[in-house]
Amino acid sequence: MRLESIVKSLYLICKGMESKMNEYKRTAFKNAGVNIDEASERFMGNYLFMDKCFRMFINDKNFIKLKEAVYNNNIEEAFIAAHTLKGVCGELSIYKLGSIVCQMSYMLKGGDIKSASEIMPEALYEYEML
Repeated sequence: MRLESIVKSLYLICKGMESKMNEYKRTAFKNAGVNIDEASERFMGNYLFMDKCFRMFINDKNFIKLKEAVYNNNIEEAFIAAHTLKGVCGELSIYKLGSIVCQMSYMLKGGDIKSASEIMPEALYEYEML
């Protein structure tokens, strides 16, 4: 499931077309690596704000920065991007990708760009699943 589909689902909720998220949508969020119950609780049920934050994530350039920095062996830039993504994924309850960038952040903090580059394809896969 793509993140755009998630945003559309949230948009429908925000417009009042659905008062409660159905099981299909919950499953779609779960498969995309989002804990929708936790995200909803974190946003205090404010689906409009949640929608805005997911839209901001779609347009965020930190994943591109991370990918480029890892492939260019730029530890400092890669760490900054991974650390930023770790926080954003945590706030949006995107746990599959968040777990990977968290690992990368710790690897890069320790100067281990080789290990970070080895799990970059997994991060890319999870990012594309959104």
